[in-house]
Amino acid sequence: MSNNKDTINRKGAALLVVLFIVMTITVLSLGFLCRSDVELTCGANMVLRTQTDYLAESGLEHARGLILNPQDVSSEYWTGATGQQIVVGDDYYDVTVVRDDSDPTDRCNYIIDCNSYRLRGGERVGRSSLRAELRLDPCITFWSGSSTAVPGSLTVNGDSYCGGTLTNRGTLNGDIFVNGFSGNAPSGQQTGVGDLSLGWPGVTVADFTSYYSVQAIGNNLSGVTLGPYEPVKVCYHGIGDVELAGNVQIEGMLVVDGDLIIRGNGNAITAGKNLPGVFVTGYLKVEEGAELNISGLAVVNGQVQINAGAVGINILGGLFTGNGIVEAASDSSGNGNNGTVFDEPVWQPGSGQIGGAVEFDRINDKIEEPGAGSYLNGLSALTISVWVKSDVTNDDRGIVYGREPTGYDDVLGMRYDRYGAFGGGSEVIKASIQTTSGNTQIESTSYVQTTAWQHLALVWASGSSLKLYINGQLNSLSYAGSSLLGTVSGIEKLTLARGSKGKYWDGLVDDFRIYSRALEANEISSLYQHIDVSGSLLLHWELDEDGNSNNVISASPEKAAILVWQSGVAQKWGQAGGAFFRSIERR
Repeated sequence: MSNNKDTINRKGAALLVVLFIVMTITVLSLGFLCRSDVELTCGANMVLRTQTDYLAESGLEHARGLILNPQDVSSEYWTGATGQQIVVGDDYYDVTVVRDDSDPTDRCNYIIDCNSYRLRGGERVGRSSLRAELRLDPCITFWSGSSTAVPGSLTVNGDSYCGGTLTNRGTLNGDIFVNGFSGNAPSGQQTGVGDLSLGWPGVTVADFTSYYSVQAIGNNLSGVTLGPYEPVKVCYHGIGDVELAGNVQIEGMLVVDGDLIIRGNGNAITAGKNLPGVFVTGYLKVEEGAELNISGLAVVNGQVQINAGAVGINILGGLFTGNGIVEAASDSSGNGNNGTVFDEPVWQPGSGQIGGAVEFDRINDKIEEPGAGSYLNGLSALTISVWVKSDVTNDDRGIVYGREPTGYDDVLGMRYDRYGAFGGGSEVIKASIQTTSGNTQIESTSYVQTTAWQHLALVWASGSSLKLYINGQLNSLSYAGSSLLGTVSGIEKLTLARGSKGKYWDGLVDDFRIYSRALEANEISSLYQHIDVSGSLLLHWELDEDGNSNNVISASPEKAAILVWQSGVAQKWGQAGGAFFRSIERR
């Protein structure tokens, strides 16, 4: 019995051991199975999360593409959409786009929220949320096809391009793409023009008058509202200049095959979707006291001239000009012979002999009329009248001259001369003219240079004498020699405040006039007495501007984006040459 009990005990113990081993194996197997199930579940979740992350990133790229190309949407810019898919299936993303308007001068930043998810049984699973800040850059706001000087009255909020040398006296809030640069430093980086892939917008009169409805307009508009039109129309006069004389509102596009002249205030142009606001084949001229507001892209093949006394221009979009932008002095003769102001002389309202005057610094200030040769060469008589107030005497200082200084008094001009050329005179005033028969110069009596206001007049007629009047009185004249026969010649351009020896004027200048006839002595006396003399006035710079023009050009990529036409096919063009994400964060 004892042996049987021992055997049974041993068998029971063995069975318990086996049961324990089986239990242990079972527990361990269940643990392995549980861990495997968790790992499989985690792996599936990781795959799902990765897929939704990629989908959210694709949503950001979707937004990037449409923000960079707002021509593809009907609204101003793409504000987003819900339930978007890349491929047919259960994966979706929602996008919300908001332009960052925290800085009203910078409209190139956008906040993008993208939420991606998988729909399973009507329930969203595997969500991924990303927020990104997109920057459109470069974004060319001001473009000049040739060398230009940015006047002190101009602020550019965005990037700038210049096909030549850019001289900046204004404010450039952005990067610059230039061949050469001088003046006030921009807020951004300076880069060569070859680093910019963006090109000039291919806008032509024929394209926009062929592919869009045309609203016929006159050449002089005042107090009218044109548009809005449905469909959008192009306002077009035909070949010739167009004048906006005040309180003109245009909603659509203005095409001018000539010069666009702005007079009066309250002029505003709002571009239609995917259209420029303005296209001008000639010059854009903003006259004294004038105002122009443009919402959209302005394309000017010629030059932009803004009078120093203009209220100014405000462009939300961009200004692309083929020949730069200048500050101008108005020609009140009605002939449009405005002067181009260089290097910012100081306007002095109320400090002239007749109203205001302009003060030159003797270093580099001047006013030029580059087209003067077209109406001065060939004249058989003329008169130049001007008021001057010098800051120095016993000096060489140019007043007016007819071409680039050569060191010789051989074309039309007047200047202070320290020593004089005839008989050893001192502190004289010299006058000169060149005709088709030769050239002649005369000088005043000695010691007539003064720091007081002085009225000077040069008078000539073919076959007569060259005369110089000072303060209404004849001071000097030449013999009526053969060199005074024929007509005026040699004029390349007209420069005020710089003379034949390259010397700049130091002081004030006021009321500059040119007549196409020889004024009589009593008429010269009248001008000295501030009595107007009319008839045959070619040019009249009153120089009464106040210098308070305020001009702002700000980038607005969605307003400046347009469609241009190439061989009848619409092509996208926008001022933004690229875009990048400043930041991307998971939410």
